[in-house]
Amino acid sequence: MRVALCAATFRRPEGLDRLLDAIAGLQAPRDESGPLAIEIVIVDNSPEAAARQQVCAAAAAMPWPLHYLCEPQRGITYARNAALNKALALKCDFVAFIDDDEVPAPRWLAALLAAQQRSGATAVLGPVQPLLPQQTPSWLVAGRFFESPPFADGAELQDAHTANVLIDLKRLRSLGLAFDHRFALTGGEDTMLFRDLLDAGGRIVFAADAVVYETVPPSRARLGWLLRRWYRTGNVEAALFLRGRRRGVWRRPVNVLRGLARVAVGGALFACNLLVLGFGRKDRIVRPLYTLCRGCGILSSSFGRDYVEYREVHGT
Repeated sequence: MRVALCAATFRRPEGLDRLLDAIAGLQAPRDESGPLAIEIVIVDNSPEAAARQQVCAAAAAMPWPLHYLCEPQRGITYARNAALNKALALKCDFVAFIDDDEVPAPRWLAALLAAQQRSGATAVLGPVQPLLPQQTPSWLVAGRFFESPPFADGAELQDAHTANVLIDLKRLRSLGLAFDHRFALTGGEDTMLFRDLLDAGGRIVFAADAVVYETVPPSRARLGWLLRRWYRTGNVEAALFLRGRRRGVWRRPVNVLRGLARVAVGGALFACNLLVLGFGRKDRIVRPLYTLCRGCGILSSSFGRDYVEYREVHGT
């Protein structure tokens, strides 16, 4: 069996260094069915090939082959599709995705593969645990806004993302699936891919011990970024609804109604919390803004305005 461990990177040299060091320290997974080969694939999405020298220098300390690719076409879908194509060229059976602002726990890859072998699932998702900066406001920590939803080990899921996932590459390609370039700069491309995978009869399971740690930069550990993130979540949700395979002219007015409902509910809850709690429990006051901002994002997308998530780079 052959596995490609893939990461896209864009002008985050410090994050990439942390990732490469952690990959070099991974415990080698064992495959009871036969030999296991691991290939590391780093796709640099900067047109000037900014990470080439850094990745090539890391190859000497890497226990597995390290491949560098430059994908000059800006957009996360182009970088991740380049990784898929490289994994296919390397004749890999599975591909594991991780981000360049994350580091895996030593047993990360082994845990993903073990969960896949136990379940036979098409994809295996692991948890992402945030590493918040020291100056993070206490209300933001108390609100646990950066934490992933908890799932039981082995639970069947209806969604996934590429921050921490293992995918059956042969199954993916047999279905003709890849990342949709309409989401190149907005995000949501991974959600669309996994929805298509589920529609085609695939299965996604959760591996609770396949942990990666995400470094949250100070520019994200604040209210303004959270509000934009929640807005973007609704914006992408609406775009996915409009662009899904079961399309229809009725979807746009339904999106508008969904957006209006969320704005109304989120706004009302925010006002009630503010009146009852004052500013004493900021984490609880802020929480309804998630619903409000998602509603605004849904309305915006319904009228053709997409939020460009990847216009700005956070972290180094």
